Amino acid sequence: MTRRGGPALLALALVGAAAAAAAPEEKIGAGRPIEVQFDDQVVERFLTFVERGDATPEELRRWVRLPGNVELLRQGRLEGGLTPDLLEEAARVGVRGAPFPGPPTLGVFPAWTPEELRALLEAVRGREPEMAAGGGTAIRPYLPAGAPLPPLVVRFHLGGSWDGRTTDAVYINLALYKERGLQNVSGLDALLVHELFHRAQGALLPSVEDWSSRQSALYTVLLRIQQEGIARHIEYGWLKAREVPGALDNSHLILYADGLRRAPEHARVLAEIVAALDAGDRERARRLAAEGFRSGGPLYAVGHAIAATIEERSGRPALTATVGTGPLAFLHAYEAAIDGAGAAASGGVAAGRGLLPAALPDRLRDLQSGYGRDPLLASRARRDGLRLLAESKNGEAKEALHRSVELDPSDASSAYNLACAEALEGRERRAMKWLVEAFARGFDDTKHAATDDDLAALRQRRDFKNLMAAHAPSGQAAPPAGEKEP
Repeated sequence: MTRRGGPALLALALVGAAAAAAAPEEKIGAGRPIEVQFDDQVVERFLTFVERGDATPEELRRWVRLPGNVELLRQGRLEGGLTPDLLEEAARVGVRGAPFPGPPTLGVFPAWTPEELRALLEAVRGREPEMAAGGGTAIRPYLPAGAPLPPLVVRFHLGGSWDGRTTDAVYINLALYKERGLQNVSGLDALLVHELFHRAQGALLPSVEDWSSRQSALYTVLLRIQQEGIARHIEYGWLKAREVPGALDNSHLILYADGLRRAPEHARVLAEIVAALDAGDRERARRLAAEGFRSGGPLYAVGHAIAATIEERSGRPALTATVGTGPLAFLHAYEAAIDGAGAAASGGVAAGRGLLPAALPDRLRDLQSGYGRDPLLASRARRDGLRLLAESKNGEAKEALHRSVELDPSDASSAYNLACAEALEGRERRAMKWLVEAFARGFDDTKHAATDDDLAALRQRRDFKNLMAAHAPSGQAAPPAGEKEP
């Protein structure tokens, strides 16, 4: 059974389901405003402690559990170093008027005077109606008419070094504005245009991050390019339309315009990711993607240029139609927009296939008939099969793994785990069939397979030893000849 770090399912976010449970849905229609809700409980409760000059241990424990701190702690668990106890200690020190340096996920929890924290909170509250109206107006034209949409929640917290969205809300770190100054609170407007679109799209199209197979990894990258590209395209249009842009807005305008101009250059990162996946190196592809998306990196610009081209050439409805249907529709709309048109009229898009690597159209066709048919089901089936196999529920595990390999032709780990399940039940011929299939799909950990206890029943088979020898890394000694006939 596959128990090592890769291939493994890194994350699976079922965004729409979580959002639907949090609040009643309403249809997006031309006459109905998008509902945006603000949650500042974390800031208000902490301000109460600061103004009072103390907080009881129970009050701090309840504060740590507020929804606005939930995502901060989740990030802390993912990246390491931040625990509820540490966040509670940071608040305790902060209430006493001292800064608390913590791990990167927390950053330096700042010392606040009651006056400065109250001024920040009131400045933000004063902008909430404007931010809600402006953000809703900006994103509405890019959301499919009639689609269900829950209220979009914006939660404020006071620690960490990030802003972003999660399964049920947009999370904003107000502590950053202690450093930026109150004059930059207006920068929240543009940030919320970007993040509210993400939150709305997440409610319509569940997000997947899955690096377990070649196809799921490619889908993960393309979905993120679509998500960030359309969000930046909307934010860029909103910034350009402002009558009196601020200094922060101008810097973003310059950055985004430069990204559009350099999109063909940035598209090389996508080509490198596709090449790494074709070579079977998913870890390199993952590293390239992480770098490409870091801090608004080059893959944001690629997605922005694709979104801009679709709207400029095919019209906004063509772009809007992809928001709830995913990255394959997004890239097919781009292909249609540039088909036979040569270089883009604007946006820095190159001629021919535009920003798409030469190999990508073929990979998109593979995805269309494979993992892309039902990404959520394929990833869930792979995850469930591995879990059920670990729980020795072999029959249920095989059902789940069969679903995964049928949906994802590049899923080598599920084929390998099917071999394990069959071997554990003494079905050696079936186990060998799936083990051969796993290697054909790209499984390459011969050392793990040769020593996996789940495959112990196969070790004396000649065909097993021949398979191990055929796939042994260069320079590694082949196993001795087998004694048991297949």
